[in-house]
Amino acid sequence: MTDNSKLKEKLKSRIAKFADKKRKLWFENYIKHDTKYRGVEIPTIRSELEDWYKQENIDKLPLDEQLDLALSFFEEDYAEDKLAGILFLQLYLYDKVDYKTLLSRFESIFENGYIYDWSVCDWFCTKVLRQMIKANGRKCAEAISKWHTANNVWQARCSVVAFTTLTKENKYTSLLLKSNAKLIKREERFAKTAVGWILRELSKVDKQIVINFIAEYRQSFSRESHENAIKYFDKDEKKKMRELLKSN
Repeated sequence: MTDNSKLKEKLKSRIAKFADKKRKLWFENYIKHDTKYRGVEIPTIRSELEDWYKQENIDKLPLDEQLDLALSFFEEDYAEDKLAGILFLQLYLYDKVDYKTLLSRFESIFENGYIYDWSVCDWFCTKVLRQMIKANGRKCAEAISKWHTANNVWQARCSVVAFTTLTKENKYTSLLLKSNAKLIKREERFAKTAVGWILRELSKVDKQIVINFIAEYRQSFSRESHENAIKYFDKDEKKKMRELLKSN
């Protein structure tokens, strides 16, 4: 076992000590996708990660080794280990490694199927990709947005979910609409729900953009994604939008 593998096993063991069967069953029933959980909550994972990082002097490792170590957690079966990898990236690496290098390395996560449920996918989007966009701006945003062409549905989902709290910055709206146009036509549920989510957030800024998009692509909407998109519309607006959807 390599030294880095030993380091990984130490953190896994620390996290495993907090396993809770009742919570495990709840998580697995809620998340679905055959995702395996120990039943450990995020604050505990974060606390153990921070202590491990300090006690094992992880900061003394070269950045490329730290990145290898962080990404190795995605290979593990338990969601908590994948989440540890996400938190590792968020707390210690996303702003120290060039975003182009990070995005290139992230490709293998999807190619190898290490992310296969909405929960881990969305945590990765909100804790890592979103922070990278905030730190690096337009060029990074464009690179992540281009993931809408990915065959892997979870990578494609990232192309919009990474922007869910960035919709007030209308500089990204054109990127989002382009990604939405691709994702809404896919058959997978979690491609369509990503569109519904981001449209819901866009509606807080400009409802007309959402109305226009739904009108153009209404034949591709699922009821679930449509209802999410119009969540913040008033009662009469919702009625009109539902009638529009029925006019397919």
